[in-house]
Amino acid sequence: MISPRRRRILPGLLLVLGLTATGTAAADGQVLAPASAGKAPAAEASPRKSSSVDPNRLTGVPGPSKTRPATVTPREKCEPTPAGSQERKAGAAQACVTTIATPAPPAGRQARAAAQPMAAAAAADTGSCAIAPPRTWYYNRFTYCVQGLTVLYTLKDSNGKVIGTGTLDISSSAVLPAQGTTWSEFVRVTMTDATGAVKALNVRFKPACSAGCKVTKSPRWTGKTIIKDQVLSGDVGYESTPAPGAKVDFTTSYELYVTSPGAQIVDPSASWSNPEKIRCDDAVRDTTTGASDPGCVVPSIMPVVRMSDQPNPQGAGAAAAGYLWAQSNLAGWGRDKPLTRAKGDVAGRSARTCGTFQTRTDLVATDICGEFPFAETREGGIDGAQCAEILPRHSTRGGWVTDVLDGGTSSPCVRAHVPLADKQAADAQLAEGFASQRVVEDDQFKVEISGSIAEPQAVCRQSAPAGSVPSGNGWIKNTTEPVPHVNKTTTPQGPAGTRASTAQACLGTTLGDGSDAKGDITGWADAELFRQANSTTAGLARCHLIPNILGGKGGTNDGGPDNLFPCWQSGTNTGTPSMRTYEAVVQKAVRKVKDGGILGPNDAIFYQVTPDYRSSDSTIPQGVTMSARVERSDGTSQPLFPDVYITNTQKNTGLLNLGN
Repeated sequence: MISPRRRRILPGLLLVLGLTATGTAAADGQVLAPASAGKAPAAEASPRKSSSVDPNRLTGVPGPSKTRPATVTPREKCEPTPAGSQERKAGAAQACVTTIATPAPPAGRQARAAAQPMAAAAAADTGSCAIAPPRTWYYNRFTYCVQGLTVLYTLKDSNGKVIGTGTLDISSSAVLPAQGTTWSEFVRVTMTDATGAVKALNVRFKPACSAGCKVTKSPRWTGKTIIKDQVLSGDVGYESTPAPGAKVDFTTSYELYVTSPGAQIVDPSASWSNPEKIRCDDAVRDTTTGASDPGCVVPSIMPVVRMSDQPNPQGAGAAAAGYLWAQSNLAGWGRDKPLTRAKGDVAGRSARTCGTFQTRTDLVATDICGEFPFAETREGGIDGAQCAEILPRHSTRGGWVTDVLDGGTSSPCVRAHVPLADKQAADAQLAEGFASQRVVEDDQFKVEISGSIAEPQAVCRQSAPAGSVPSGNGWIKNTTEPVPHVNKTTTPQGPAGTRASTAQACLGTTLGDGSDAKGDITGWADAELFRQANSTTAGLARCHLIPNILGGKGGTNDGGPDNLFPCWQSGTNTGTPSMRTYEAVVQKAVRKVKDGGILGPNDAIFYQVTPDYRSSDSTIPQGVTMSARVERSDGTSQPLFPDVYITNTQKNTGLLNLGN
C-alpha cells in the first residue's frame, strides 16, 4: 500500500545563462588596425549597445539550448586576375575563393597572436549569444550565433601553383526581441592570415532573409580594404511585422564578396545560411481585445515556464507545490514530457477536471481546485474522477508536505486543495511565462518549479531502491538466490527454486502491516528430516528476516516465502540472545519520541538481515547477520547495534545447527 504522505523533490540545480561576448566595438564599417599581441585596440574598450532583452529571461536561469554544425558546400571559385593588377604583376593568373567550415592553419606566430585582440574584442560585445565552439551555430530561445566560418582567398600562377593566400574568419551573433519586431545581428570578419603575394583584400557583405522578414540595414563595407590581423565589423538590421494573431517563420542567409584591392566586385565569392528558422508573432496574448504584443524567438528551442512554490505573495505557494508533486509522482508532464499550449476551451477543460471537486474549507479556508495538467494545455481536461486528490501543506521547517487524500501515483492528473490566492498567483505566473517565453498556440513547453527547500529526509527515505515495496512511511526489499533443489535431503530431491537472501528495510515512525509465517517454504522438509534424524522434539519455526512486528511478510501470497527461512523456535527465533532480542530493540526505537522512541518525523532506521549459507545448494542457513543504523534527517547516522551473528542452533547450546 502506497503511503499517503509524500514529500516533494526539488528539481536539479539550475544552470547559469551564458549570454557572453563574441564581438568587437568597432563602428559600422570601421577597420581596426593591427594590435600588438595581447593588447586590444583602444577603440574596443567601450562596449557596443545591444538590443533590449526581457529581464524575465536574464535572471541567471537558462532555457534549453542546442548547437548545429556550420555546414557549407566546399567549392573553389576562380576568376582570372585583371590585366595590369598588382596580382598579375606578381605573377598571379587566377584568384580563387573557397568557403570552408574548418579554420585554415595559421602560417606563423603572428597569426596566433592575432587571436589576442579578437578575444578582447569579444569581451566587449555584451549583446551577443553565448560563445559557441568553432564552426558551430549556437541557439537558445532568444539568441543565435556562429563562429569559425573560413573563407580562403588563393592566388595561383599560370601553372596552377599557389603563390599567396589570405584567410578570413567570420562570426555573427544576435539577440531576438521578446517584445518588439526589430533586432540587430553583429557581424565580424577578421583577416587572420596572409601569405606570399596576398597583402590585402577587399570585402563586401550582403545579408538577406526570406518572406516574412526584411533587412533594414547592412554593414557599409564596399571598397573597404583589410590587411592581416585587422577586424571589419558592423550591424545587420532586421524587421518582421506579423499581423495581430499571426506568426511568420523565416530564415536568414549571407553572401560575402572577396577580391584583391582595385578589382571590381561582381559575384558573391562565398555564401551560407542560418539552418534554424526564426519566428516572429503577435499571437501570445488575446489580440481580440486590441492588446498587441509582438516578439521573436527561435521556435525549435523549447520554452520553459517557471513558477515558484514560495509562500504567497512571494510565489504561488500550495498551487505550485501541488503541481510539483504531480510532476514528481505522476506522468512527469511539464518536466519529463512537454505540455502543449491550447488557448481555446480553457473553461471547458477546467470544468471537466474540477467540476466535481468538493471543497474542504475545514482544511483550506479559501479552498479551490488546482488542476494539473493545466486547463491551458491540450493535456488538461482529464475527467476529475481519475485524478489524485492532494493537500499540500507548508511545513514550519520549510518546504512542503503533501497528503494524498484520494488516488495515487497511477493517476493521470491531480486536483489539489489550495488557497484561492495561491491559485491566482499560479495562473498569473503561467500567463507571464507564456508571454515572456512567447508560447503560442500548439507550442510545446516545459515547467520548472523552484522555491523553498524540501523537508530533509533520512538517506534511505529519499529514494526507494528498485525491487522494494512501500511499507508505512518507508520500504522493504527482499531478495532471493537460486538453488538446484528447494529440499536437498528428501527422496526424491525437491525441484529447483529459490532461497531467501539479504533483506533490507527503511523503517520510519509509521510501520507497515506484517503477516504471520506459513506455507511450505524452501528447506522446510529438510528441517523436519534433520529433527527426526537427531531424535529431538524441539519446535521448528519459519523465521522472518524482516519481522512481522516491523512490517515483514510471511504469507504464501504476499511475498512471504522470500522473507522466511527454517529455524529453531527456541535459540534462533526466540530466547536470549536470539533474533527477537534485536528485533525488539528496533521495535522500540521506531516509536515516536513521545512514545519512548528515538526517531524524529523524518528520521529512519536502516535494518538489514543476511542469511549465511554453507554452500550454493544449501536450503537452510547456518545463521544470520543482523544490523541496524539510525539515519537522521540532517544527514548524520549512528549504529543502533553493530553487526551481530545469530546461529541457527537449538536454544543456547550451540548444538544441532540446522544449516545444511
